[in-house]
This record gives sequence, C-alpha cells and structure tokens, in this order.
Amino acid sequence: MNADDNSIGLSRRKMLAGLGAIGVASAGAGLGTTAYFSDTETFQDNSLTAGTLDMSVTAEIVAADDYWTGQGVVGLSETADGDIVTGIQVDDVKPGDWAIICFDIEVGDNPGYVQVRTENFTETGGANPGPEQDVEGDDDNDADLAEFLLTTVWQDYDDASGDKTGLSGLDPVFNNNSNALGGSYAPSDVGGVVDTNTHYTNASEADATLSDGYIIKNSDGAPIPINDNGGVYSFCLLLEVPFQVGNVIQGDTLGFDLVFETEQVRHNDDPFNNSAPVNTTPS
Repeated sequence: MNADDNSIGLSRRKMLAGLGAIGVASAGAGLGTTAYFSDTETFQDNSLTAGTLDMSVTAEIVAADDYWTGQGVVGLSETADGDIVTGIQVDDVKPGDWAIICFDIEVGDNPGYVQVRTENFTETGGANPGPEQDVEGDDDNDADLAEFLLTTVWQDYDDASGDKTGLSGLDPVFNNNSNALGGSYAPSDVGGVVDTNTHYTNASEADATLSDGYIIKNSDGAPIPINDNGGVYSFCLLLEVPFQVGNVIQGDTLGFDLVFETEQVRHNDDPFNNSAPVNTTPS
C-alpha cells in the first residue's frame, strides 16, 4: 500500500461495510411505513326494504225489499283490490224500493287513513211520461231522483234482522241533524223528512259531503288509523225511495262512482291535505 492509498483512507472492506450500513438504513425506513397496527370489522348483508300499504274494499248487498230480493241481488258481493269493479246497477226503481249495502275496508301491512269520495255524479230527467208531466208540468222534466233517493250511512247492521230494523248507529257526518233521529232506523216521509227540523240525507246531500272527500273519523272528529290492530272497518249504506215520492221521479236516472283511497298513518300529519286534526303518535 503506498502513500497515496493511505491518504484516501478507503479500503475495499470499508466500502462494502459502508454500503451494508446504507442497506440496513433503507430496510429500516421501509419497515417504518408498512407495519402500522391495524384491525378490520365487517357488517355484511345489510338491506333496506320499503314497506307496503294495500287496501281492499268488499261491498255486499245484505238486505233489500221483496222486489229486489226476488231479482237475486241480496248476497251479491264484489271486492275491489287493484281493479275497478262495477257497483250496483238497477233499472226499475219505484217508490218503496230499498237496499242495504255493507262495505268492509281492510288495509294490510301498515295502518292507513281512508278517504271516501264520489266522482262523476250525474242525473238526468230521462223519460217524461204523462204521469210525471202532470206533476211537473208539460214543459218541465227536472232530474229529481237524487233529491228523493235516501242515502244514509250507518255504523252497524244486524244480519239476523234481514230488514231495515237491523240498522243502528246512524253516522252523524252524512245525515243532517242526525242526533234527533235516534240510533235506529225509523220510517220517514217523502224526501227523508222526519219533522220540520230533521230529515235523512238524500243522494244530492251525500254527494255534497263526499265530492271533496270524506276521511273516516272517530266520534271526536279525528281520522281513524284503519287496520292499526289488524281489524276491518265496516259501514252500511241504505238506499231507499220512500213510498210517498210518487210520480215525480218517473224515468229519472242517477249515476255516480264511489272511490276509496288510503294514505299511510306514519309521519302523516295532514292526510289527503285535509287539515284535519291527527294523532301523530308513530305507528
């Protein structure tokens, strides 16, 4: 080894040792960036399924006068559940005719508020035979059937009666001054008049109540959550032409659609935008 080599102070062994130190330092740096403490937990198979609200309405003619009973209408039943169904169709209505139609409303899976509406309420004077002309005048052919057809809603019907005596619990919303009528059906004069202050509701008056929608309510006036406890809400409709009407309705016609709608109860403070008081307890 000469003087020049000593002045540099670097041997092959020292160089290798130095490179080895650098390699160790690099390895140490690599360990520092990849070896954090870590842990993983997993919640798997999460899913959300929207609920359902499904209503069905069954209408059945439970009783009628002898003529309609003889036509086989008693016991006829139709259920509306997704498809529009045809309701009652009678072509030969005379004074004294009557029928009771009971409706069963069922809302499945979740409780719902239910609104009843009439649509397409139409009436015509129809045929104008001589006896009607004698009452109304030769040139007058008013549509009078809606005025004289009693259309009263009852909260209960006893099937065992087989006639109108089975009706009880007159619905106060549909019937003018109904508190004075008592809890059971009683015969009435022409136009449903009981006395100067009280009368049963006719079809025109019922349409005036229902045309904008009527939410089914309890005795306090609050909407009822139907099927909240798995039940079915029922009411009965009495259609009747009193004996005393006479010839004024001859040939007249009346038609309407009866529409049932439901909306969820939960988070619904104003069902059908009706601004009615609602118990907002979650359901």
